[in-house]
Amino acid sequence: MRVLVYSHDTFGLGNIRRMLAISEALTEGIRGISTLILSGSPMLHAFRMQSRIDYVKLPCLARDLKGVYGVKHLDIDYQSAIRLRSSLCMSAAIEFAPDVVLVDKKPLGVDREFQATLDVLSARQQRPRIYLVLRDILDSPEATRAIWEKHDYHASIKRYYDGVLVAGTESVFDVSQEYAFSPATRAITEHVGYLHRKAGRRNAAGLRNDLALNGLPLVLVQAGGGGDGAPMIDKFIQGLAADNGRAPFFSWIVSGPEMASADRERLRNMASPLANVRFDEFSDDMASCIEAADAVVSMGGYNSVCEILSAGKPTLIVPRSKPVLEQTLRAERMASRGWLSCLRLEDATPESLLAATVRLTASGDRQVRARGRLPFNGLERIVEIVSNARPVSAPLLAGTLT
Repeated sequence: MRVLVYSHDTFGLGNIRRMLAISEALTEGIRGISTLILSGSPMLHAFRMQSRIDYVKLPCLARDLKGVYGVKHLDIDYQSAIRLRSSLCMSAAIEFAPDVVLVDKKPLGVDREFQATLDVLSARQQRPRIYLVLRDILDSPEATRAIWEKHDYHASIKRYYDGVLVAGTESVFDVSQEYAFSPATRAITEHVGYLHRKAGRRNAAGLRNDLALNGLPLVLVQAGGGGDGAPMIDKFIQGLAADNGRAPFFSWIVSGPEMASADRERLRNMASPLANVRFDEFSDDMASCIEAADAVVSMGGYNSVCEILSAGKPTLIVPRSKPVLEQTLRAERMASRGWLSCLRLEDATPESLLAATVRLTASGDRQVRARGRLPFNGLERIVEIVSNARPVSAPLLAGTLT
């Protein structure tokens, strides 16, 4: 079986980490499978690829905090970059001839760059099964409905797709209802459950020993890819500094590789004189970092939340609300169920962030108990769906040579 994965990746690490986790689960769960990832992530090379997974690197796009797209590295205009990416996607799909296609988030890709590939694959006599993969929450209902109506995504889903797989649960956010899916889209939509974290490669006790915690609980502070993480980490370090090193925990801060270098160095310099603080840029094994921690302070991206909660860690989420409300909606709905604590980034002060972290280390175990039956079976369900998928035989058109 051959699976083609498209992940547009214009901001952060969330999309590629989610689709890479799915690709790894497919490799482990389906014998003889080969997966080819089409991705514009500038960090894809930093992740370890399992056997039978490979990728085609698309030229990087950038998205600013207002949601405006541009070209990240090449000295070409945006439309030229889109055409180049589209051509690479199409040629890879033609030569790879997939049995299944998984498309991340955008039904037609960025600015419809994947539509030509969908047209070519859908026209084949033996066309692949094509699935749209959505995270649990995209944005506010109002904003998402407007975008889907503007691009007529439901017509595209009806034309190209065999299923819509939502990596979440209706009990938190029912996308069909919240986003007013059309009857046709609703009929092929399934909430498969959240994606659990894989075990890390390093021993948690060994990591804790390397950090020299001096008997203090370990709080991991992370900002996902880090592209928008500087304000949260800045406030956290300010809170530590105001406390004159008396915080009752050890802070391990991981800024993320996409944080601007000037911000990263400024924050590193702020943290360097403080006791019981370690500052790192990146880890390709965040699962081990999370497992080693006693509690985690994090921004509210999908992957971060899934990794932390499935690891059973007390959690404080500091979500951003721009350019989309996804993080805030997820964190507040989960906080209302007692699964985590939430402090909006715009509401957080150095003092309130430090106080919330102290409370987390003292009584966060209640969150873990409250999570109960939160479903983390998304990877297993996607493997089951893909393993049972077979190419679709198109009806023979009149006049077609046989």
